[in-house]
Amino acid sequence: MTENKPTHQLIPLENVVLDHANAGIALGTERRFEDALEQWRLAAQLADANFEGEDLYYWVKGGYGAALHDVGRHRDSIAVSKLVRAWTLSLRQPLASMTIARSYLALGEAENAYPHIQDVHRLVGDEVFNLFDRRHLAEIRRALAVKA
Repeated sequence: MTENKPTHQLIPLENVVLDHANAGIALGTERRFEDALEQWRLAAQLADANFEGEDLYYWVKGGYGAALHDVGRHRDSIAVSKLVRAWTLSLRQPLASMTIARSYLALGEAENAYPHIQDVHRLVGDEVFNLFDRRHLAEIRRALAVKA
């Protein structure tokens, strides 16, 4: 008699987190922002409970912050994105700073966005003008003039 072997292997928790995050990315590209946020929320919960302080934690929080912005939860987006800003800047990645700036701009608080617009500009140069909604070009120019 042969021994029954399981037909599936346990999926490491990291893969579960990545599956939720990747689903969030895919749904976001389809502009299904509420569904994307739910996937990012699930990934963030797992990251909070199991990976705090690790790269995966920061990466997920960055995506979660952006997803919060996409559904108009700008204050929450700012709070989450500020948790990962230093990490993203250390990797020369603009996502957290861009998310914070976009959220402040959406709230009508352009001056609070300025340091974050400047972060993005330091990383991507004049491409910064293509990363924000065209209606905010005047605020972007002001932010860059303030630092000069």
